[in-house]
Amino acid sequence: MSVNRLAELHNNTNHGVPQQQQNGYEMHPLLSTQGDISSVQGFLDQISHIKESITQINHNVDRIKSYQTSMLQTADASDLARNRQAVDDLSTETQNLMTQVKQRLKEIEPTSRHTDLAMRKNTFSAVTKQFMDAIEHHRRVAIDFQKAESQQLERQIKIANPNATPQEIEQAIAQAEQGRGAVFAQQLMQSVGGEYRRQQAQNTLDAVQERHEDIRRLAKSVQELSVLFEEMQSMLESQAKVLDQIETSAIETNNQLEAGTQYIEKAKKSALSTRRNKFICLGIFLVIIIIIIIVLAVKFAPSHNNNSQSQ
Repeated sequence: MSVNRLAELHNNTNHGVPQQQQNGYEMHPLLSTQGDISSVQGFLDQISHIKESITQINHNVDRIKSYQTSMLQTADASDLARNRQAVDDLSTETQNLMTQVKQRLKEIEPTSRHTDLAMRKNTFSAVTKQFMDAIEHHRRVAIDFQKAESQQLERQIKIANPNATPQEIEQAIAQAEQGRGAVFAQQLMQSVGGEYRRQQAQNTLDAVQERHEDIRRLAKSVQELSVLFEEMQSMLESQAKVLDQIETSAIETNNQLEAGTQYIEKAKKSALSTRRNKFICLGIFLVIIIIIIIVLAVKFAPSHNNNSQSQ
């Protein structure tokens, strides 16, 4: 049986960091908050928690794959049941972790209010892509096992009912992949003639129904993972658009500032030129006044001298 680490995370949130039992490394609770996420340290703390959760998701998926391989290789009903239960437990835990990671990424998504926007943008994009890689890894494992389960189901139907046509078998598998019940597969089993053959088919029917249910769950899981992947892709694209707009706005503001600076420089030069012209005009005016004074002085000076001599 798998250890329910998700329950451990919730139970130990207020009692320190739980110890991961089977891996030998520590798993921090994702929902714990170390510092304000608006601060650089708080943001980096959350990134660290998210990365640990992604590591745990990948580890869970590898374990799921291992149990699924055992399911394909064993014919013992009890071993098959144990492996199937382990896969179900790990799948549920992994799905919950993925939901929490998605929520945490939305909470720390960079916005224009952050002064350290460039750092947050790069870090957020990197960890989101890591999460998307983990989702795709999980989805690929589910698809591969679904194909293997479909092949197993086909073999079991052929064993129980050698008269089943390829079209009938394909229809039974398609119904499983579409999430529909195992009614058609049961009809194939029950259509077998002869009491001995029917009894033998009945012994196989339980296994067929279990395979059918496995395929149905896998189809649902693949669909959910595909939707989650698309959500994260949309988040990245939306984030890129917002940040591009911010950068464009910053560039426009910078261009406007440069244009304003150039305008001010031109205004300064114009003011200096105007001031200089004023001084030149003032100088010319003063020179003209001086010339006028000199001319008047020269003109009236002889007249004054002659009057003095007459007396």
